[in-house]
Amino acid sequence: MNMTERSGTASSPLAPDGGAQGKAARLVGRHGARELTLRQARGFWARFSGLMLRRPPPGEEGLLLTRCASIHTLFMRYRLDLAWLDADGRVLACVPALKPWRARIGPRGTAHVIEFRAGSLAALGIETGVCIDHPALRGAGE
Repeated sequence: MNMTERSGTASSPLAPDGGAQGKAARLVGRHGARELTLRQARGFWARFSGLMLRRPPPGEEGLLLTRCASIHTLFMRYRLDLAWLDADGRVLACVPALKPWRARIGPRGTAHVIEFRAGSLAALGIETGVCIDHPALRGAGE
């Protein structure tokens, strides 16, 4: 599959800061394969702030935090869906609709986490065991 870079637009809550790069990702689960956009938070401030104080991302877009096994929702204005991934991009666990002002640590073996707007896990068919293929998960993103 050709992984093409998607440029951010002014309507994307992640585009203006330059700390996130949007790339197509492939989700492979029991219902087949589909594409979604993952923006990788790069640099200390982009990773620290994540989606904090931003509008929710579009429904098929998530924020990928590589080499990250814990997150917080401090200063968030909306709930998040979380997908905890192992080093190969397999979903280890999902957390739907995590409320603001919470913190979570991923399960044993967590290497990465993806933050989505609440409701996205169900809408995209993301569940434990599905695989997500993204250049950053293959070492190309760092």
